Amino acid sequence: MHPWGITYVDPRPDRLLICFETDLVGRRDGEETQVLSLAKVLLPRADEYGEITGVPGARTRVENGEVVPRLLGTTASVTLLGLDPDAWQRAVDAQDQEMSTCGMTPCHRGRPDRWHPAERPDRRPGRRGAAASAWLTSGLLRRVGLIRSLGVPLAVTGWLNCRERGGGERWIIDPTFAEGLGPTGHRRLAALHSAPGWGLPVTVVDEHCNCHLPLGYTDQCTTTIASVQADRAGALEVRTIQRRGDRLKRIQQERPVLYAAQKQLALPVPAGVDRWLESSGSSPAGVPVSAVTGLG
Repeated sequence: MHPWGITYVDPRPDRLLICFETDLVGRRDGEETQVLSLAKVLLPRADEYGEITGVPGARTRVENGEVVPRLLGTTASVTLLGLDPDAWQRAVDAQDQEMSTCGMTPCHRGRPDRWHPAERPDRRPGRRGAAASAWLTSGLLRRVGLIRSLGVPLAVTGWLNCRERGGGERWIIDPTFAEGLGPTGHRRLAALHSAPGWGLPVTVVDEHCNCHLPLGYTDQCTTTIASVQADRAGALEVRTIQRRGDRLKRIQQERPVLYAAQKQLALPVPAGVDRWLESSGSSPAGVPVSAVTGLG
């Protein structure tokens, strides 16, 4: 995932608006673009064994000059702002051609309004994990800016695992930062996710902190967050990585232009947030909800 690819998220009753920033200077792969990355992870394609990559049932169209993904059988939509429609279509065509040469079948080709046979297993009632965890998925997307509150963003990747209990899914993200804030940083992120007024009804259920270890050991600290409501399945596992010492120096020296651009995007967090975190954890006076939800 691009470390700061999303400018803002605007949820509406019937759709979700996601605005993406422009492509970066100094990318590791100069031929990689925002639209190409999105086309790779969004559009469903089936391999020779029927396994799907991408989002099963996802279809995209250009409507009123904007890229609009929809899920078959639903009325909701997502509008991807900041993308050039012509560039999007070129990226889709390029991806379809590349996948076809690899023996994969683009599910959306020839079936813009129907499910491809390889996608149909994903319509079965047995796949309830995503539905049970929808509250978490939606909440995280709306609060994507919170990730920046930890320090200089270097990268963010993530994936899904089946939840061990409750029938939901476990979201796993591993934000990587330079000049991290130690335990204050990852505990701040967990606290902001559960803050009254702007957070989610969640609580920390497990934490493994390695900030006390000397340089040369692991840079990762892991926090697991789950709902305070017993009937809500799903969990968020945040594997915070803080690049320090020689590892950070290599990043700064090997990619100075990109690192400088990343450093400019570090977001200041209101002092009241940390005072609240150090005290009771209740909503701090004088810190508006927009100070957190507007990040990103």
